[in-house]
Amino acid sequence: MNRSFLKHTAGMLLLAALALPAQAQQDFSTTYGNGKVLIEREQYDKAMAELLPITQAGPKNQYAPEASYLYAVAALKANKLPEARRMLQQLQGQHPTWPNQTEASYLLANVLFEQGEFEQALAELSSLSSNKLQADAENLKRHYLMRITDRETFEQLLQRYPDDKALAQTFADKLLAGWYRPEDKSTLENIVSKHRLDRNRYLSANAMRKQAYTVAALLPFQLDQDLGQAARKNQFATDLYAGMKMAQDSLKRQGININLYAYDAGTDTTAVKRILETPEIKSMDLLIGPVYRSSAKIVNRFAAQNNVNVINPLSQDLEVAGENPNIFLFESSVATQARQAATYAYNTFEPKTAIILYEDSKDDIAFSQYYREQFLKLGGKIAAYKKINSKQTSATAAVFKELKLEGIGHLAVFSDQMTAAANTVSTLQARAATLPLLTFENWLGIGQLTLRQLDDLEIYFVNPKYVDQMNSVVRHFRKRYAARYNMPPSPYAYAGFEMMYYFGTLLQNYGPRFNLALGSEGLRPGVFYKGIGYTDRAALNEVRRDNQYIPITKLENLQLTVVNPVF
Repeated sequence: MNRSFLKHTAGMLLLAALALPAQAQQDFSTTYGNGKVLIEREQYDKAMAELLPITQAGPKNQYAPEASYLYAVAALKANKLPEARRMLQQLQGQHPTWPNQTEASYLLANVLFEQGEFEQALAELSSLSSNKLQADAENLKRHYLMRITDRETFEQLLQRYPDDKALAQTFADKLLAGWYRPEDKSTLENIVSKHRLDRNRYLSANAMRKQAYTVAALLPFQLDQDLGQAARKNQFATDLYAGMKMAQDSLKRQGININLYAYDAGTDTTAVKRILETPEIKSMDLLIGPVYRSSAKIVNRFAAQNNVNVINPLSQDLEVAGENPNIFLFESSVATQARQAATYAYNTFEPKTAIILYEDSKDDIAFSQYYREQFLKLGGKIAAYKKINSKQTSATAAVFKELKLEGIGHLAVFSDQMTAAANTVSTLQARAATLPLLTFENWLGIGQLTLRQLDDLEIYFVNPKYVDQMNSVVRHFRKRYAARYNMPPSPYAYAGFEMMYYFGTLLQNYGPRFNLALGSEGLRPGVFYKGIGYTDRAALNEVRRDNQYIPITKLENLQLTVVNPVF
């Protein structure tokens, strides 16, 4: 689902409210209002159940068309596509004169696109009579057409709809991204001429399929420092690059050729500038790094000026990406982690009431704010929301002592400090051992806490980098990695592999301008991580509890079949 759909969903909620008859029966009115509120709270299954009874046409039910539309909205958001499709078709059949049928057709096209029914979706959009929806319809087409990876399917659509500009332009983009063959020259010229596209963009020498893509890794190897000191300080960079090299080999076995180049980019911004000024960097298809915030502005400016995509492999701060469409984060942002954790907590724990404690630090304050905001948005209640400072041990202990845990659904503690962890564990052991606790996975590394203490409590860990060591693919990778590097892979090695494999595949499917199609990729399982997707340019996060890998976000669009690589 794309932004155009979300915008029209909000618009239709308002239109439906305005279109309601003033003297409608009270029970219909109450049911309809409840359904609308449930959608706003993102409780889509409950909204569907609430709205369904009033979707049938009847002489006394003037709410039926609006309820049918909102039911379809909820079904689409819940990824229940057949239900959404049936309801919209019922709406078209039972209420052909409903004044908002154009919006219903737009929504039905969205559903059909999600189901992979591209031809029917295009037919539905071609029937739109509303000029105000034309621009959004064009964006909707391009959003989903970019998902098509089979050239024959796309060519059949072009034959069926030869005058569709969005379809033709997307095909031209596909040619530039990798489908181009010498015999396509006349086809591309005809598309550019017929639809008045930019000749410089589509008819340049760049409209050739690349045999290999070039990727630059700008990482702090610190080769100018003492070897022993640099090795200890920057082992993460070495591990990250080692994982990328493993992915390069795996991609090659699948016919995807990546030329990977390493550059030593540390904290010295002058050195980073020198690297970016070299001619070969400007010709790269993708840059990974640098990792330090001090170089972010320099790289952002370079990416914008040279229209090259840049991946920050380690930052969790969305401000690093800013508004630049060429800058992406591979790590989950603090905002994404907090919101998904809050959604998981709301859907898992009863009652829907929480106590939130957070450390007096920038990241923990931000995490708690996003978490609180999302939990309240979903309809939850916050019984207590308190800041702690673990450096003040007596004050911290007093906060925990004063907590009222009766009637609480879960406790959330956002701090990786030993004082906060110890107070939390002792409080739960003494007063509420069965109360669910949600916190950071860093607690597993606090030496003062034993695994037995943690195991006796119901603890959920926010752990974006969790890798299931019992998974057969992970075991095979670990074996191959150890054979190559004589050491087991670290979390950075797994991240390096996942990152290079994911973006290497994007380069092959869409070319260096894959950012134009990234939104249409939806969510998909990675090799090691449960879900990778880019909503706010941040990878989706996961929660681990008792060594069980639990996704805390709905993987709504896992229609893509992802084949695990042959290492």
